[in-house]
Amino acid sequence: MELKRVAYGVIMAATLIFVRFIDIYVYDMSTFISMIIIILIMVVSYKVVDRSTFFDRQISRNTYYVMNTLIIALLIFVYYAIES
Repeated sequence: MELKRVAYGVIMAATLIFVRFIDIYVYDMSTFISMIIIILIMVVSYKVVDRSTFFDRQISRNTYYVMNTLIIALLIFVYYAIES
C-alpha cells in the first residue's frame, strides 16, 4: 500500500472538518457553496500529494489499516466536538 492513499484520507477528513468549522463559527454558508469549497480544496490538495515523491513510499497493510482507523475516529470525534 502506498502512503499516498492514507494522505488522501487525511485530506478528506481535514477538508470536511475545516469547512464545517467555518460554516458553524465564521460564516453561515449554503450547502452548495460548502460543497464547492470542499471540492476545490480537495482537488488542489490531491494535486500537491500526487506531485510529491514523499507519498510514494510503501507501508504495510497493518499500518495502513491502523492509520485509516485513527483518521476515521478523529474525524468522528472532531465533527461531534464542533457540533456541540
